[in-house]
Amino acid sequence: MSGFILYMVSLGGTVLALKRFKHYLIAPNFIVASLLLIAATILYLFSNTLLQPASFANQSVVKAGEFPPNAPIGIAQGIFPGRVTWMWDPDATNENCTNTSNNDGVIDAGDDAWFMEKNNNATKIDSMIIKSLLSLTGATGTSEAWDLIFRKYNINNGYGDIGYTAGQKILLKLNATSAYGGIATGKYYANLSRSDNLSVNVFTAETNPYIVLSMLHQLVTHAGVPPNMIYIGDPARNIYKEFYDLWHDEFPDVNYLGNNLIHPELDIVSLGRTPVVRTNEDKVFFSDHGTVMPDAVSDKLFTIFEEIDYLINIPTMKAHATGGITLAAKNHFGSFTRDWAMHLHSGLMDGTDDPIRLGYGLYRVQTDIMMHNLLSGKNLLMIVDGLYPSDEALAVPLKWSSIPFEDDWCSSIFMSLDPVAIESVCHDFLRTEYNGPTIATSRPNWFGVDDYLHQAADSSLWPEDIIYDPDDDGVLIASLGVHEHWNDSLNKQYTRNLETGEGIELIKVHEINTGVGPIQHHLNILVYPNPTSGFIQISNQEIHEVSYSVADMNGLLVATGKINSHEEEQVDLTHFSAGIYLIGVINASGKYYVKIVKQ
Repeated sequence: MSGFILYMVSLGGTVLALKRFKHYLIAPNFIVASLLLIAATILYLFSNTLLQPASFANQSVVKAGEFPPNAPIGIAQGIFPGRVTWMWDPDATNENCTNTSNNDGVIDAGDDAWFMEKNNNATKIDSMIIKSLLSLTGATGTSEAWDLIFRKYNINNGYGDIGYTAGQKILLKLNATSAYGGIATGKYYANLSRSDNLSVNVFTAETNPYIVLSMLHQLVTHAGVPPNMIYIGDPARNIYKEFYDLWHDEFPDVNYLGNNLIHPELDIVSLGRTPVVRTNEDKVFFSDHGTVMPDAVSDKLFTIFEEIDYLINIPTMKAHATGGITLAAKNHFGSFTRDWAMHLHSGLMDGTDDPIRLGYGLYRVQTDIMMHNLLSGKNLLMIVDGLYPSDEALAVPLKWSSIPFEDDWCSSIFMSLDPVAIESVCHDFLRTEYNGPTIATSRPNWFGVDDYLHQAADSSLWPEDIIYDPDDDGVLIASLGVHEHWNDSLNKQYTRNLETGEGIELIKVHEINTGVGPIQHHLNILVYPNPTSGFIQISNQEIHEVSYSVADMNGLLVATGKINSHEEEQVDLTHFSAGIYLIGVINASGKYYVKIVKQ
């Protein structure tokens, strides 16, 4: 029953009770009259709680999540169990990118979109991928790294200690959210080239084409996978011509997926795309049995998920107006064959920026997806694209203010063999960055946003009335991986980093020597006094200018600035509350971090 109907019923009850109250007051029957007056008052107050402005959610603060640090749940997975790599390189992206358009109808030099060549350093991105693979596997070369990854998957799945075998197919599952609708929407043209008309198709944050290009180099050159055994796409959507041309020019034999099932006016075969096909029968059987998602009892998939042997999931790191966050699990909403995946949204937090399914121990559709054999059971590797992330599924990229990004792009790539651990780490980054005062600006901090990760990590945390069996085969999974939150947003350490438990290990690849690039040195910086009653001095002893930031323990910036060589700057914390503050100082050659106690 809708809120409005409940409001009308309760309001009508108020009127009726008041009429009867008047009758019994005249009668007189004071006891009955008193009871009716009490009933009328209760109904009136209840009706007023139901009739709230539609914009209330965006102006109010939802109950914040509780994310206890270093309390791992589940069983860690991977060559090094629970390992997640984080590679950050600000030079991989263009800090001057504006995501603006000259609005001439086509993508050209007059546009400044995040996905264009001028805003991506392909050499740097390739280096980030290489360094991450080496750190993830402990290998000394990329060919060895890929062999270890394939062998780990095959051992885990009962195929034996073998690497990649000739004839096996692999899918790179992308996030191509914006490529929906037909030609009539104006988003793209008949040849799938993208329009630069931002009124109909903004430059949405999606899987970076240069990460995909780097992965093609890796798979073909170093992993030994023939190009014609590789499939690329977001099956429910299409690949824009600009991305297709970039990849196809170097790898013409790769299979680039195309979808004309929803919009048959697209001649995708003549455009070089491999058509996707629906399965004849339903393949996913949602474990709520229609109680939470009444329109999603079961679903078909695309046959590509039956045909492939391995899957590499490459989502973009984003917050989400219904789920709080969207990462690898949510990326599979593009794997279902209906026109939209809106039938699944009630299995998230539900309500667009008005979450009504808060808390823990509730049915979560992401857990079903993570448990499904065809969707996630073929996971070879998870890569989260954090180069140009955003605060919503269809939003343009936003620069990050939290440490160490300091008003620049996130410029990060994450990798893991543990599907729970990588989403847990990315959630920590997202909740630190998007921690504003309203519901819409604090999406990753909603109460229960990580409930699906709790349940994926430990079956004892499933709801009492839910048994996750999305394949409907009776095979249940006790743990898909390990979930944990870091100790704080500055140090970003998990229990394996601290050597206090068997949870997550976050490898900060940019801080170690992988033999591929230089190591940054610690800057010669003085910060005093510590503790302080209000003012601190930051002294730059370097020969170059440095940038600094001051943040609280939630990652919220309270001060930023630049300091010339051999100069000092005073920062006033007088008006901020007592506690611990994180001082970050960086330049092109190094960084310096310290905690300050404000008394």
